[in-house]
Amino acid sequence: MNNFDLKKVHELIRFKDVCTTGNDYMKEASCLPRIELETEPLYVLTPKMPILFTPKLRYYRLLIENEINRHINAATELLEADGSGELTMFVLKKTRETVSTLINEAKRLTLFIGDKNWENIISEMPSIPRHEKAATEVTVFSHYVIAELARCWLELQDRYAYVIGEAGCYDVSLFYTSIVGRNPDKEFEVKRSEKYAEEANGFKKGRTDCCFLYDNEEFFPIAIQEFTNKLRAHKLIPDDMDCKRMESLFQGHACRTNYTWIGEYHILTHIIKGLFKDNVISTWPEGTSPWQVVSCRFVDINGNALPNIRTESERIKTKSIVKEVVDSLAGYMSKI
Repeated sequence: MNNFDLKKVHELIRFKDVCTTGNDYMKEASCLPRIELETEPLYVLTPKMPILFTPKLRYYRLLIENEINRHINAATELLEADGSGELTMFVLKKTRETVSTLINEAKRLTLFIGDKNWENIISEMPSIPRHEKAATEVTVFSHYVIAELARCWLELQDRYAYVIGEAGCYDVSLFYTSIVGRNPDKEFEVKRSEKYAEEANGFKKGRTDCCFLYDNEEFFPIAIQEFTNKLRAHKLIPDDMDCKRMESLFQGHACRTNYTWIGEYHILTHIIKGLFKDNVISTWPEGTSPWQVVSCRFVDINGNALPNIRTESERIKTKSIVKEVVDSLAGYMSKI
C-alpha cells in the first residue's frame, strides 16, 4: 500500500540542477509524461506563468504537479476500493502530516533569503540582476510548491469531508494562515473548480458506490446463493438475477450494480431491518446509512431509484417471507 509520504516531492523540493542550459530544461519538459487527475477536480491551481520566469521553474512545475496528482489518484483509488472510515482517516491524517512537513521544508528554502525576491518578482516592473537570479528562482519555487501542497490537501479533505466533518475542514484562506503562516498568493491561486458544487454535493451525501458487507468468508457463496433463490422464489427480484451479481451487493467493496426490486417495498424494508437487527450485515463504507445503500443500489421495474423506504410498516401476511429471507443469511452466521 502506498505509504502516502509524498517522498518524490521531498526530493524535488531540493530544486537541484539537473540540466546545464535552459534549452535542455525545455527539452526535458517536453518529454515529461503528464499525470492528470482521474476524477473531476474540486480545486485548481492557476499560476501566473510569467512568475515562473526560467525554463528550470517551468520544468519543476510539471514535476511537482505530476507528483501531487499521482498522490491524489492513489489515495482516491485506495479509498474507493476499501472505503472504511478507519482507513480514510488514516490516509487523510498521513497526508495532512506530510503536507505540513513539506510546507515547512519549502519555507526553509527561503529562510535566509527572505521574501524581498518574491516582492520584486511579483511587482509591476521586476528587475532580476544576474547575481539574484538563483535566489529568486528558489523563492518562486518555494511559493509554487506550497500552492501545490495546499491543492493536495484541500482536494482530499473536501472529497472526504463527510468523514472529517465539515466543521473540521479548511478553506483556502484558513489553510494558508493556519498551516503556511501567511495569506494565499494571488500569483499561484488555488481555488474551487467550476464543478465544485456539483462534485462536492455528491460527497457530502456519502458515496454512491456503497453496498453491504456480509462478513462470512467460509459460507459466503452458498449463503448468497440461498438468499438469491429465496428472493426469486417469492418473486421479489427478476428470475434472471444472477447470483454472482448479488454477491457484489454484499462484498464490502465499491459497487455500482443496480438491483431491480419487483416486490412490495415493505418486504425489502423489513428484510433489511431484520438483517441489521441481528448484526448479520453491515454497511460499506462504514457509517453509511442502510437506506442510503438501498437508494443507491435498488431500482424499481422502470429503472428508477427506490425512495427512502425506512418507514414502511410491517405486514402480517408477509412476516414469514421476511423471516425466511433473513434466515437464509443469518443461519450461516451461526455456523462460523
